[in-house]
Amino acid sequence: MSTDRDTVRSYDTVAAEYAAEAAAMPEWVATEIDAFVTALGGSGRVLEIGSGGGRDALELEKRGVSVRRTDISKGFVELLRDNGFKADLLDPLTEDLADPQRPGTPYDGVWACACLIHVAREDLRVVLGRLAEATRTGGRLHASVREGDGEEMSTHGSAAAPRRYVETYWREPALRTALTEAGWIVSDVRRCVGSPDDWWLSVRASRARRR
Repeated sequence: MSTDRDTVRSYDTVAAEYAAEAAAMPEWVATEIDAFVTALGGSGRVLEIGSGGGRDALELEKRGVSVRRTDISKGFVELLRDNGFKADLLDPLTEDLADPQRPGTPYDGVWACACLIHVAREDLRVVLGRLAEATRTGGRLHASVREGDGEEMSTHGSAAAPRRYVETYWREPALRTALTEAGWIVSDVRRCVGSPDDWWLSVRASRARRR
């Protein structure tokens, strides 16, 4: 994706630490997983964008869903592989999204939790459109982005080992427009709180019929 390269390198550097910090499942994410699996009918093949440490994929698989783990960060992909999982290095803005395990068969859904915040605003509709093209008609989408305006760059680490993250914030009307233009039918956009003053827009959508 059109993710700031310093952001990717920052995740590469702290993949294991980040995975440990994010191991606990937030209540709102657990709720979205339940809704997503229910909409899929308790089965199906799902493309996960931004697998990170693999927390969400494990929960999806416990509920009967097959997950293709992917991430743009080499650090996360290597961590997943070291832990015994198959994972692919993948940029959803530019690279082939087809499932190598099911050539010619679209996914039943896409799970993109808290990762599209790093996609540049002008590129999100393109990414969403490519995800739609890789998904069957009626297939499901979960995507979540931080609510707000503009962009923010945060710096962490030390002078010797700096880490920089760039995030893009969204308001619901613009997000709904991007999703609709990309080929998704939005059924709900829920406002969820991750921590005090940390609000997320959590999307539930389905793949529109191809024209």
